[in-house]
Amino acid sequence: MRNLKEDLKIGKKEEIKTMNFLNNNKNIFGKLSQDKDNFANFDLVSADKKFYVEHKHRPDIDFKNCRYDSLYFDKIKYDKYIELKKKDPEIRSFIIWNCSGERVIWEFHEYLWENEKGECEMYFSEQLNQDRGKGYLQDTLMCNVFIEDIKPISHFFKIENT
Repeated sequence: MRNLKEDLKIGKKEEIKTMNFLNNNKNIFGKLSQDKDNFANFDLVSADKKFYVEHKHRPDIDFKNCRYDSLYFDKIKYDKYIELKKKDPEIRSFIIWNCSGERVIWEFHEYLWENEKGECEMYFSEQLNQDRGKGYLQDTLMCNVFIEDIKPISHFFKIENT
């Protein structure tokens, strides 16, 4: 049986590490801070509220040799992105997975499961899990992002011309 309190503690610690990593490097997000709500749909938000970042700690996944076709997150986070996008079309949202030894990233799209080129990047599914701090199994709608569409985190860093 999972220890949900311990999982939350580890997740928060890793979220802070990722926030510090991003804040200490030039990236497109600017200065990020944590949302005060432990159960917010996005863990990190930029000072100008133009960038929203969700963080997932997956130490058991070796991204370079992944045996899965996708990484996933709760669909409710995608729904929140759509809500935020309707209020402010300029916002951008991302999910960062901190896998075994590597941080990877995917940007949310308005086009549901397709990107602006019409290519499929994700699909929805229902999964049985015990997340959400309740400790019991429940069906949850998930967004599954194909591995080949997830980028190294450096993809979204500012590169200085030298």
